[in-house]
This record gives sequence, C-alpha cells and structure tokens, in this order.
Amino acid sequence: MSNGAALRPHPLVERLRRRFLGRLFDRLGYDLVPAVSDWNHRPLSGPETDALIAAAAARLDADLAEAGLSLPGGAAPAVATFWDLIATAPVAQKRGGNGFNGALQLYVLMRALAPEVIVESGVFRGLTTWVMRQACPQAEILCFDPDLSGLRYRDPRARYHAVDWSIVSLPHLDADRAVGFFDDHISQARRVLEARERGLTRLVFDDDAAAHRLHAHGGPAFPTIAMLTAPRSGEPVRWRRNGREFVYRPDDPEAEGARSAIAATHAFDDLHAATGYSPTRITWVRLHGRDGT
Repeated sequence: MSNGAALRPHPLVERLRRRFLGRLFDRLGYDLVPAVSDWNHRPLSGPETDALIAAAAARLDADLAEAGLSLPGGAAPAVATFWDLIATAPVAQKRGGNGFNGALQLYVLMRALAPEVIVESGVFRGLTTWVMRQACPQAEILCFDPDLSGLRYRDPRARYHAVDWSIVSLPHLDADRAVGFFDDHISQARRVLEARERGLTRLVFDDDAAAHRLHAHGGPAFPTIAMLTAPRSGEPVRWRRNGREFVYRPDDPEAEGARSAIAATHAFDDLHAATGYSPTRITWVRLHGRDGT
C-alpha cells in the first residue's frame, strides 16, 4: 500500500464528514477537511517526477547562491533524496506547520549549513524536527515550544523544553557551527536580538511575510524580517485581519535594534511554480556578531 493510501480517511469517518459533520462545521464558519499532507498528492510517472525535481533544484540552487551558500553537488541530489524521504514522514498535517515546499527548503538549507547544533523555536507537531534530523543526522537539536501537547513526532536524541527559548540557559554556541530555526509566531525582531545576544548569527525564519501581504496570512507575528528590511516610508503600517486592526511602527526601538543587527537576508522562492505545492515563506538571515563583525 502506498503512503498516500495508508493515510486515506476511514470510509465511515469520510461518510460522516460529507453527510453530517461537514455541514455542521460549515454552518459554524469552519472547514472540516481530512488531515492528509500535501505531499501525498504527487506525480507518479517518471518524466513528470523528474521535471518537478529539476525545477525545484534549479530554483534552490539559485536561492542558495543568492544567499551566499552552497551545497556540494548542487541541490538536485538533495531534492531527489527528499522526494523519497518525505513520503515516509511520521507527521501528517493539512493546515498549520510546513507543507512540502517549506519542508524541502528547510532540508536543503540544513544540508548546506551542516550545523553541529540546531536551536528550534516552535515545534508544533514535530515535522520540522524530523526534517532537520534527516538533513543533519549527527546534529544536536534543542527544541523549544511552550505547548508540546500537539507533538506527533519526538526525536529520540533531541532535547525538548516546554518553555520559550529565551529563558533557558544554553551551552556555549559556536556561531559558525550552530543555526537557529524560528517558526514560533513571535516578533522576528525580538528573535533576532535574542539570537545575537546568545551567540547565534545564522538563522532561518518561517512565516516571513511582507507588510503588504501580512493581512492574508494567519498567524505571523510582526515585524517580520521582510518588514524590518523593507524601505521605510515614515508612516505606520496598518492592516485588518479577522476583524482586528494592527499597527506596526518601523521606528520602534526593538525594530531599529534588530535592523542594525542584520547583516544580510534572502527570502527563498515560494517554489509553487516549480512544484505545484502550496507556497512557503522561508528566509535565511545572517547577523552581525556581538563584536559588530
């Protein structure tokens, strides 16, 4: 049985969803959908699979070059390996967390960075921990999330902390051998400042949305990296989501401090055109060290 078939909803549950539960949730203003990951939908014929892998690899090679990173042998072998790996993922998720594109980018980035220590803030169901373990089998992974109740995969060698990462004493981190991955819906300006203070200068952020797109994304905290690095007009940024109005002021002291700490950023392509899967918002960030270098 294929992985996609193995994750198909039970026929009885699916009938209940279609006839009764779906209608009830629809009246309440919600969508009830099976928790089938997007990577379970995939081309099966060789030429189409090869085309998807080649298109994704070409875009990732370009992104790595623009970020000043490289992967020996190029991205194509890593993408081909990931294509087979993701079908075995122990976590199924339809909404929330990373889909195929985000997981692929994270896998390739971690392969290129080859960290000895990974600090992960925002664990959710555990998919990204699993992805990073596949990319970096020998890395020490430190996982932080105040709520670990939704965990579906627990890495046997990772260390888990059910608190915010900023309140835990960490071992000395070698900036050239450690990476921070943030997918925690906390101000990315705050995370930049915390990371630099703790010796991390190589960072990966999920949910990095530009100010003019933030209204359409559920959950990103602000300011995002894109908001920090965008040209400033001198006016506050305002938007409405789910009936609430939000305001971001670019001259906020925390934002100013984070902006000055950032040495370089690169927002990776969303990969939708290459793979057909849902767009992603992964950004690579390099910080100045505490000594200003």
